[in-house]
Amino acid sequence: MLRDGDGSGFWSRELTTLSELLLQVGNQHAARLLSLVQDADAVAPEPGGQTRAVTLRVRPIFLDLFRPADLEAIAAQMDKMMSIGDGPRHEVTVAAMLADPFAKPELGGAGTLTIQLREAIADALHPVRSYDLPQVCRAFGLDDGEGEEAHYSKRAYVRSRISHYTQDQLHELGVQVVEEHYLPQLWGLLQVLAGKRSGVGSTFKNLIFAADGPKPELVLADAVSNTIEIVANAQFCLVYDRPLGDSGLTWADLVTWWRETHAPTDVNDRTAANELYYRLLRSLDAGRIASPEPGPETLMFQTYVALLKDQGFQLPALVPQVYLHYDPYTRAQRKAVGPLPRQRMDFLMLLRGRRRLVIEIDGVQHYAIEGKASPRLYAQMVAEDRELYLAGYEVVRFGGDEFRSSDDARGMLREFFERLLTAHGYLSENQQGTSPS
Repeated sequence: MLRDGDGSGFWSRELTTLSELLLQVGNQHAARLLSLVQDADAVAPEPGGQTRAVTLRVRPIFLDLFRPADLEAIAAQMDKMMSIGDGPRHEVTVAAMLADPFAKPELGGAGTLTIQLREAIADALHPVRSYDLPQVCRAFGLDDGEGEEAHYSKRAYVRSRISHYTQDQLHELGVQVVEEHYLPQLWGLLQVLAGKRSGVGSTFKNLIFAADGPKPELVLADAVSNTIEIVANAQFCLVYDRPLGDSGLTWADLVTWWRETHAPTDVNDRTAANELYYRLLRSLDAGRIASPEPGPETLMFQTYVALLKDQGFQLPALVPQVYLHYDPYTRAQRKAVGPLPRQRMDFLMLLRGRRRLVIEIDGVQHYAIEGKASPRLYAQMVAEDRELYLAGYEVVRFGGDEFRSSDDARGMLREFFERLLTAHGYLSENQQGTSPS
């Protein structure tokens, strides 16, 4: 299956061994991704070279499932499996399968994923013996039937019982089926669907953030297209209004935007990054009493920037002081409760797959009045979190008490961000707790 670019034989059964190695180190996710690989090829190192380039070929629908951390994990096990002495290291990428002019074309059009899920569930249950199939289907909550019907066509037997299922119902059934009757195609489709179902569904338009003065006053300039306009205090805030790609908003994206829109001509990326850093820093810990120790927001931002310097600017940007909405009325003027009491988020990360992570640092004012715990304030805070969750955001909270010691806070925050970025596939496990020499 895996062959060198020069056509010589290379790894006929090694993908199975590779999956077993991934399972041994506890990386079931990467092992299952590997089961989606239809074909693979490798390019031998140049004379004296130390890197073998390996390309995994998968169906186009599965391309986005392979995250950088997954490819690094697969490469690490390839190194372990193939290295004899000082053997070459592997660099793994993923690409679409090469076109086969004789192959049946991919399904297309509306309902494609639903159709493919239905077919994949039927395929997963096909190896079950025909006289056992009715009982197996009953166990999954499907309508009863006779063995004779199943004997005529096992796939048709399953299809007829799920032909009316919605996509959500197929997803629920598929999750049960794939654990007992594993089929790579079904597992991959479930992962694709999970990615489509997560994150924020609305289209990204702009980001209003990092105010270092009076808060911006916003109006709905066009209610049809939901266009926001800043009518006052625009000079104190930043507005990022470029299209957001599938990879989210990286620090590199933000630096490029700053260099092209705010920095002097011919400024390089390093200088632009430093300028942007100090500009964002000015928006943090507003109203805090002057102190030689940095405030919690500053500590968090500085810790993340240190991680960016170690791991690269392709990590997601940590965007401070992001305005979620604007309420033109004060609480005294408003006769009814507004749509969302929280107008500004401490930090926001726009991750791949339309995932949006809100990070809040809770001082005593979030849960107490004059030093006394307030159930009302706490209830208001969790109600706001529920609204954000229902809108597709994830919320992570830190308590102000965690920042009493700057040194302890930096260590805690570094560990948090490394684990967060590993969980979302931006870092591999062996990059945690490390920095380039």
